Amino acid sequence: MTLLTGRTAGHGPIPAQRAFDVAILHDMDAAEAEWRALEAVAVLTPYQRFDWIKALIAAGLESDAGLVIAVIRQAGETVALLPLAIRQHFGLRVATMLGTASSNGDWLMALPRFNPDAATLQALLRRICQAAGGADLVTLYNQPARWQGMDNPVLALDKAPGASNIYVASIGPTPVPYIEHRLSTKRRNNITRGMRRLAESFGPLRTVRVNDPATLAAAHQVFLAQRAARFVEMGVRNVFADDSFVRFFRQLAPASFGQSRPALCLHVLYAGEEIVATCWGAMSGTHYSQYINSTSSGPASQYSLMAILIGTVMDDLTQAGILTMDMGLGDFAYKSEWAEREPVFHSVIALTRRGQLAAAASGLRDGLKRQIKQTPWLWNAAKRLRQLLFGLTRKS
Repeated sequence: MTLLTGRTAGHGPIPAQRAFDVAILHDMDAAEAEWRALEAVAVLTPYQRFDWIKALIAAGLESDAGLVIAVIRQAGETVALLPLAIRQHFGLRVATMLGTASSNGDWLMALPRFNPDAATLQALLRRICQAAGGADLVTLYNQPARWQGMDNPVLALDKAPGASNIYVASIGPTPVPYIEHRLSTKRRNNITRGMRRLAESFGPLRTVRVNDPATLAAAHQVFLAQRAARFVEMGVRNVFADDSFVRFFRQLAPASFGQSRPALCLHVLYAGEEIVATCWGAMSGTHYSQYINSTSSGPASQYSLMAILIGTVMDDLTQAGILTMDMGLGDFAYKSEWAEREPVFHSVIALTRRGQLAAAASGLRDGLKRQIKQTPWLWNAAKRLRQLLFGLTRKS
């Protein structure tokens, strides 16, 4: 463990009211007690939970090589925690938030009152990276501007809009059925009509939060098949069939069985004895985040399966005391029926001259990506090209 104080070589002292101490840890187990204690009182998304990050590493979706866990304290109290991985990338040393590639967004886990100004935050990041051998860039991607009532302190530094948006809603407390109290009459009637017709064709409907190994194994196989069919339509490789993702789901979901706030939970919609839709989600505090879902592409697909599943999942969540939810990144039409669209932001923070050049190039790339995704005709053309290239790859 490395301890840093409020003075940084070449940068002068941080004013007393802003003084922070930083402990640098290089091992998840060493950080566990303090991490979990901060989780209980801090503002965070489900993707900064200790259990989530630990499971990513165990499954091989994230490596603990170059791991730097910065525990930020003020007057002896832990006020923030930032887990980074510092790695070589095209000749640069880049510090990336742990788990960013497999999660729905980055966030600096912190107490609500943690609000350093831009100069203090820049100095903190520099000190953290220097203690870990140096870095040219610090990157945090797809960050909400505000979360659980707290403004994002990182956005005081350089930022740019992400390519996609996140969809967030306040859902509780709400009586059940959720759809009777939160949706328009037209939308509610469409869903109940679909439920009735689905039941008539396939059998009684029920939504289950999975809490036993046998159901998990069966539902996971259905999910993989449903996602594979959908990804073929989109022209996208099914990453969830990769061994690392399979291990992640099969390890973290059972570890969460029976918990009131599971790190990973699975809801499935049955029509008769058939699983026609699935939804994987993560929780922290009173928030639920939809991670990934799937629906049947067979005859049942004509009955608005995702709308039926979400409506019944909302019943389970609100009865469990969940107050807010998000539907993850990605601009899909169905999300706007349940949640409000909000922008997310990338922070590419340069710490060296080389980092400044790389940050400028990254900004151009990310800006182009957003322009494509947020311009319908460009995005449609990109999707057609993706489908064409995917089809050629499958034939080769």
